[in-house]
Amino acid sequence: MINDNLAEILLAAILVSSTYDKESPAIKWGGIVIAVAAVASALSGFG
Repeated sequence: MINDNLAEILLAAILVSSTYDKESPAIKWGGIVIAVAAVASALSGFG
């Protein structure tokens, strides 16, 4: 369980790091929103 949550959080961090410096706001903020939702899901147990 903890390993699954950690893997989701790490994947979210990779998503943010790969989308944050993009020129398009849709890609930049979309990556951040998806990553935050993934972390919230992992921490709350809905993932």
